[in-house]
Amino acid sequence: MARRFFTTFILLLVGLSGMAAFGQNVPEIPLFPVDEMDSFGSVLTVNLGEIDLGVLAPGEEAKRTFYLKNVGPGNTEWFAEGPRGWKLSESQNLSGLIGQTPEPLRIHFVYVREVGTSKNRGCSLILRLEAGGEVAVFRREVPVGELREELRFHYYGGTISVFFNVGLVEMAPAPLLVVEPLRMDFGTIRPDGQITKKILLKNRGRESLKWKVGVAGTRGMPATATAPVGRYVSFRHEAAVTGLYALTGQIREDMELTGAWAEEGGYPSGQGEQNTLRYRFTGTGIRLYFWKSPEGAPFSVFLDDQFIDVIDGFAERRERVEVLIADALPDGPHLLAIVNGGGKVTLEGVQLLGKPIQRGPRGWIRVFPDSGFTNRETDYINVVLNTRQLAPGIYGDHVLFLTNGGEADVEVFLEVAAETTPRFLDVHRYLAGSDYLYTTNPQAEATRIQVKGYRHTGIVFRLFAPGTPGTTDFFRWFNPLKGDHYYSYDPKGGKPLPGYLFEGSIGNIGTSRLTGTRELYRWFNPTTNGHFYTTEQGGEGITKKGYRFDGIAGFVR
Repeated sequence: MARRFFTTFILLLVGLSGMAAFGQNVPEIPLFPVDEMDSFGSVLTVNLGEIDLGVLAPGEEAKRTFYLKNVGPGNTEWFAEGPRGWKLSESQNLSGLIGQTPEPLRIHFVYVREVGTSKNRGCSLILRLEAGGEVAVFRREVPVGELREELRFHYYGGTISVFFNVGLVEMAPAPLLVVEPLRMDFGTIRPDGQITKKILLKNRGRESLKWKVGVAGTRGMPATATAPVGRYVSFRHEAAVTGLYALTGQIREDMELTGAWAEEGGYPSGQGEQNTLRYRFTGTGIRLYFWKSPEGAPFSVFLDDQFIDVIDGFAERRERVEVLIADALPDGPHLLAIVNGGGKVTLEGVQLLGKPIQRGPRGWIRVFPDSGFTNRETDYINVVLNTRQLAPGIYGDHVLFLTNGGEADVEVFLEVAAETTPRFLDVHRYLAGSDYLYTTNPQAEATRIQVKGYRHTGIVFRLFAPGTPGTTDFFRWFNPLKGDHYYSYDPKGGKPLPGYLFEGSIGNIGTSRLTGTRELYRWFNPTTNGHFYTTEQGGEGITKKGYRFDGIAGFVR
């Protein structure tokens, strides 16, 4: 009865939204009968009521994540209604079933292009809403300027709203350079290694942007006085695809998170008083990089468990900020803690003081392409670091952009570790029902293992430590409805993963055969939708349980 009522309501609401989109009068109707609302007792809440998407120019986009939660008893169905005046360009509507576990929803807003005449310019927009593997896509054309829209979420107990605002600007007549990021952290790698990252380059102007790029002091590039001061450590993770922030790579060893942290552009973004980030570092000082925003509020900073300051995270517009936390600490290990005060805080990274930064020999940084023209497209500049001639230590330098639309200085950082025998991580296998949990840190997951009733079945293979040349992160996902864990070195999983929640990296895996490695085979059960991983080609007899061979997941010890 209730489900039939809700389905009828959704169909009616879709029809009314279509009438509104074409300018027809929409009759006023109650969302739910009073007795329906009282009988279910559901109360849907949202962690963000106002979402700032920043200022966008043609060709730019913004992504934000927020969470729905039912604080009433049981589960409740919900349905998302797009902003009024927007046209649903794909037939799929966004709906779901939600309980006390927060459900992530993602806004993906794209400013496609300018439309109209030079005297009356407008904006062609696309809005994507994503949740639980479903996507709803809306389109609209609006004038240049400020835009504030409402998203409504209907459920048995009523309706809640989430507002988003964005500033839409025209392209400048002259070329205008945009570079991201302005600081690059290449992490820690061993000698005889090579690593590549990309710099995004855009033109916010209508005229063509002519540019050249190179390392400071090389041919055609001005010299800078010194190497950067203090090593920059980025909190960004590369697998920014799920809306949930998870610890990956080397940052796993130095950071602890408490509460629910979303990702915003790959960076940790916390909302609510229960969110805490702790970061361990060594040095004599530390500087914090973060973003202020309209959703921001004061947050507290602690150093070595001592209160340091309250920092205001509010700004009328989203803006990048840096704050010196301390610069005269005893040289040694320290602990930085960021504690939310109820608002939103998005953290970019830190700069560690106290260790000398060296410049590498000529040619240790290679940049390509090193010149070109950019119009409406997005270009990517490859920055390749080669450690073959570098002694252990911390290195930094400047990659400069010289253009007819401005200049940019991108700081580059790398730590070269001493040559040692590669470290390996034991992988423990746990089993609960048909769910196989693989972890390299069972102590950190002890509560989950105990609560879910996982049974330890042994150490089954070994992964590589972060930074090992020839390896990459081995990521883990979990589907709470199917009760299944999935693993892949592809940040997007290598296939659609509707309903799976990203849980971060458990270590590094070889993507090709390295000395002393063996294949890690993946098996899949089409009946239970479960996955199983083993180094035994025969699957440890797993075929008797209905599993089928599903390929090679990588190479392990």
